[in-house]
Amino acid sequence: MSSAETIEELPDIDGFYPPRLTRILTGHLKPQREFLAALKSARMPHAWLLTGPKGVGKASFAYLAARLVLSGTSSSVMSPALESDDAHLLEEGAHPDLFVLKREYNPKTQKFRNDIPVEAARDLKQSFNLSPGRGGWRVAIIDSIDDMNKNGVNALLKLIEEPPEKSLFLIVCQSPGRVLDTIRSRCRMLPFNALDEIELQAIVSARMEGSDQNEVAASAFLAQGSAGYALTLCEEGGFDLYREMIGVLETLPQLDVEKLHVLAGRFSARAAPEQFSIFCFLLSGWLHRFVRCASMGTVFQPVFEGEEALAKRLLSAGLGVEPFIALWEKVEKDSRAVAALNLDKKQAVLEWMTGFADASRKRAI
Repeated sequence: MSSAETIEELPDIDGFYPPRLTRILTGHLKPQREFLAALKSARMPHAWLLTGPKGVGKASFAYLAARLVLSGTSSSVMSPALESDDAHLLEEGAHPDLFVLKREYNPKTQKFRNDIPVEAARDLKQSFNLSPGRGGWRVAIIDSIDDMNKNGVNALLKLIEEPPEKSLFLIVCQSPGRVLDTIRSRCRMLPFNALDEIELQAIVSARMEGSDQNEVAASAFLAQGSAGYALTLCEEGGFDLYREMIGVLETLPQLDVEKLHVLAGRFSARAAPEQFSIFCFLLSGWLHRFVRCASMGTVFQPVFEGEEALAKRLLSAGLGVEPFIALWEKVEKDSRAVAALNLDKKQAVLEWMTGFADASRKRAI
């Protein structure tokens, strides 16, 4: 739980480029200004709820804020990040006064935990009862409160109800509507918006030097404002998976059974969970774009070859939009259940793609 307990050889839930290494935050100027103004004031809130879509930079912001506070500087900017001994300790995951709660890796099961256990929140409370290791602030980053169970949230509530002096809680949150009122009422809300495509391209180009610019642009378009997803698409073979998905769909309303089973076979029990997560994101995103175009009468923007013909055929066939909305909702719901309950990923993909074929045969009434 403490940053002083990092084990570098174990996988990290944050992937290849963890937020603690962020030195330049693209976009989000309003949240930066709001936090800096509060830090300079005499009434700095002790708890902040960083809300917004997944992957837009909330955790990166939290680490930059922690870096600034722990360094004890009066800088007027958060990004680019300042250099200091505290900053170096933070980047190494070894700062004694920074405590991070996130889903941990279990080497026995070789999987990440499904949640942040209540014991982590209780350990955090005990840590905050001790004197600061470097004599200044103590900072806790909860990434994210969405991953905490009810008991863990209650343990966190007890800590932020009566915080020790010079304590700061930076709570990352994707679904603020699900957060307890007692938590929200004790936090300063700091909303983060989705990034635009230009900002996303800048982030991907900076992180992945020498990348194909067509793929950089495609990742920015498909990522729906999320830098995390844009980078993941480039790093984890997302485009190959997207092309394979379109290759299965391009024969609708018929399905090439052999291609379908090859695609679904990617998500066998031994497959990396990240690949399934990417596929869910891509399929849900395609359905969202298609439903929006069908509802608004706008032109469908393709990403790769074969996609435009598929969309035109479906849009011109007089199909009702309702079956595609129902399928989109099913993919969203099922993907969460599969991840949470470790259900059969291959079977889920087969059901979704078969549902796609069924939807493409239904005429509008």
